[in-house]
Amino acid sequence: MRIPSDSELIAVWERCSGEHPVDRALILLSACFGESPEELTMLSVGSRDARLLEVYDGFFGSELNAFAECPVCGEGLEYGLNAHSLALSQRKEDVPLTLETEEMLFQLRLPDSSDLRALMGCSNVEDATQLLVKRCVIEAHMGEIPALIETLPQPTIDLIANRLAAANPQAEILIDLTCTACSHSWQVIFDIEAFLWLKISATVRRLLQQVHTLASAYGWCESDILALSSTRRQIYVEMAS
Repeated sequence: MRIPSDSELIAVWERCSGEHPVDRALILLSACFGESPEELTMLSVGSRDARLLEVYDGFFGSELNAFAECPVCGEGLEYGLNAHSLALSQRKEDVPLTLETEEMLFQLRLPDSSDLRALMGCSNVEDATQLLVKRCVIEAHMGEIPALIETLPQPTIDLIANRLAAANPQAEILIDLTCTACSHSWQVIFDIEAFLWLKISATVRRLLQQVHTLASAYGWCESDILALSSTRRQIYVEMAS
């Protein structure tokens, strides 16, 4: 992995602006890992998010400071996370994933970014779960007889969904929180893509503000300003203010 320069980061941020979060993540990973977004689409969601954690660590270090509001009393809660501790061991994606029930045998694959795109049109969790299962079941057999995915009962769909989640824990990280005001306990989903995008957007806006300040003060062009080290650039900003 390589960390883009400041000028490259601004270009990536500009390209990502207006894109759906699924595509935003792939464009950012492409800039850092050198693979095309099409290649990265085939990563499981968990592997994708593990790489996004790696990117966060490379840009900002391992510490993540997050914020949540208590759903009961509305009290704000700041909490800290660590990118290293959030990185879970990943299943080898070339190893067959199966589920066997009393009557049926399923061969599965882990959800990837193309599945996330497909789920965008779902209006509720139940529809999304059914669509995801249909997409991620490669084969289904009842004995020697192939089974139709469309006819699976809901309990079987739930079993498959749970098997997929258990095999890819990085895809949904739940954080346990307790309100300091009312002691209510709840869980939040940690979305590394959204968290990383907010941090990158804030960084790019700070860089553009520095460019504006120094260009206005000294008449320097953007590329020359961004070529400066962050330390020298900040000193010039302080002198120009």
